Amino acid sequence: MQHNVTYGAAFADIYDEWYGNIDDLDDVVGLLAGSSPRRVLELGVGTGRIAIPLAAQLRASDNQASVTGLDESPEMLARLAANDTHGLIHAVRGDMVDDQPSGPFDLVFISYNTLFNLIGHDRQRRCVTNSSARLATSGLLIIDACVIDTASSQPTHGATSEQRGPWHLRTETSFDSASGRVTGTITSQHEDGRVTLRPFTITYSTPENIDDMCTQAGLVLVARYGSWQRTTFDDDSPRHVSVYRNLR
Repeated sequence: MQHNVTYGAAFADIYDEWYGNIDDLDDVVGLLAGSSPRRVLELGVGTGRIAIPLAAQLRASDNQASVTGLDESPEMLARLAANDTHGLIHAVRGDMVDDQPSGPFDLVFISYNTLFNLIGHDRQRRCVTNSSARLATSGLLIIDACVIDTASSQPTHGATSEQRGPWHLRTETSFDSASGRVTGTITSQHEDGRVTLRPFTITYSTPENIDDMCTQAGLVLVARYGSWQRTTFDDDSPRHVSVYRNLR
């Protein structure tokens, strides 16, 4: 669901296989659809993993409901087009900061760390500000993001290995807590012997950083969960799903 061109080119071909079941989509859609939004925008729509089932649910109760998906990766949008067999999503190719559709939207959401694909906190702040400007009165911005331990002031490095279906994956990362920059490579070894390197770069922001961005954009935090299942968020939560409301 992340939006930058490098990520899209590197991951679009395996995104649904690797990440399609990472969340219970019924829970995700249930939370997003809770306010019965009629006009929805997903930033970094990717392959439509969330947008398509969300649009199907909203259209089932309101045939005027619409879901727009913005992504700058042509590879991801090609996958979205193939997945969206009923034409439920209005897909727009563009930058998540500068090319947001005009709206207004009742709901804008950014899922699965996609905000962090914007390199640099300033671009993230501009993305949030532009989203706020496109929200209808009392509209919601929902952000789903991981939580990283930033206690160390020195760059940290790590490597993990796992088997995911027919792929053996090795992930190597480097994290600089001062800048929030995370760089890494996922090396995938396939059953036929092929080895593919898939690089990524993100800029991490803490929940407090994101709160500050939203406050400056005229949004107020109304709920924060530890998961899409609405579990309690605490100091040990590995991620947060934060709901902000437009104050205008």
